[in-house]
Amino acid sequence: MELLKLHHDFISDHHQRRTPFILFQGGRRSGKTVSILQFLYMESLTHPHTRTLIVTDTYARLKESIFQDLIMINRSAGGDGRRMRIHFTGGTRVLFETGSEFAFVYAGRDVRGYASNFTYIFFNECIQYDARTVREALKAAGPGCQVFFDYNPYTRFWVNDLYETADNKLITTYHDNPFLSDFVRRELDRTAAMGKDAAPGTMERYLYEVECRGIDSTLSGLCFPHHKAIPDEVYHTSPLPEILACDWGALRATADPDVICGFRFDDSAIYAHEYYYSRDGGDAEMAAVLRSIPFRRQYLVYDTATEGADRVRSLFARTHLRFHFSPARKGAGSILTGIRNLQPYEIRVTASSRHFLEELENYRFVQKGDTLQPTDSWNHCSDALRYAFDLWTMLPAQRKKC
Repeated sequence: MELLKLHHDFISDHHQRRTPFILFQGGRRSGKTVSILQFLYMESLTHPHTRTLIVTDTYARLKESIFQDLIMINRSAGGDGRRMRIHFTGGTRVLFETGSEFAFVYAGRDVRGYASNFTYIFFNECIQYDARTVREALKAAGPGCQVFFDYNPYTRFWVNDLYETADNKLITTYHDNPFLSDFVRRELDRTAAMGKDAAPGTMERYLYEVECRGIDSTLSGLCFPHHKAIPDEVYHTSPLPEILACDWGALRATADPDVICGFRFDDSAIYAHEYYYSRDGGDAEMAAVLRSIPFRRQYLVYDTATEGADRVRSLFARTHLRFHFSPARKGAGSILTGIRNLQPYEIRVTASSRHFLEELENYRFVQKGDTLQPTDSWNHCSDALRYAFDLWTMLPAQRKKC
């Protein structure tokens, strides 16, 4: 099994020193996740009954990334289905012939149902979720448990403040991964060439610093610069499944509007339509709007603030439409994380969605203290977009297409 020496030496050193928290910060394709999984795989084979908990943000990442990496590692080590088996019944697990196991949990999921005394805990892409998820999962740690974090940096966040010490973080880039394909290496070389001399705050400079150098970066200007208006029929005739999202505001006489938007997603673009936007409406008006939308048992993700659950119950009582209701995931850093995840997509908004288009032209990064942060205004449709996109990323592949 081929190992990335820089990563392997770093892990071995801190493993021998029993460092409790080990951080891997890196650019895209730097090999940090595979290196951690290689170590945990070898520990599971050489030390029987080793128990590891792996935390990911979504099931999709677990299936499309972690499982594929583990299968590749097992094959490269000469293993077969007897040495390592993936089980999906009774909770997703990976079982080894030595009696060791990997258990899995998703961000925000209650881990109290899991047995404690884990030897290792691995927080994969931890910038995608909040510190509370980590605190809950750490309750399952056994004596002397070692904890791994990996993440693309984007900006300094809670992991750096809570778990980083003087020497427990390794920063790597794609240049440190000799096993990259030529195609991927050329792609990242092009990103580096475009961004190296770009102005600070631009997307080109941001991608160069984050993906190619593996360091913190910031964006300036509009939060979503890549957007355009499209004819309404493009949205309404699309075969892509629709997710509805609500952002509340008018209840309790705030100055913010109530918003209902619809979204359709594919791999490169997001299609959006504003169904409702009002500062002086109410549940009766919103219920009428929901009844006017062709009902296909859509997911409806809703803001949990401003008595969000009560408002959903009120809307259901008025419409009797059995949407797949889902509360929006929130937490420290969720706004910046959501904006960052949406940046690569072009947002195509129906021409009649005048409030949404107006917000996109005004929702920007502003200086707050020493950092650039999204403004607290012009963000209502964008909040709904974040809620819907976060839900979409968690859906299994077949639900994204039907």
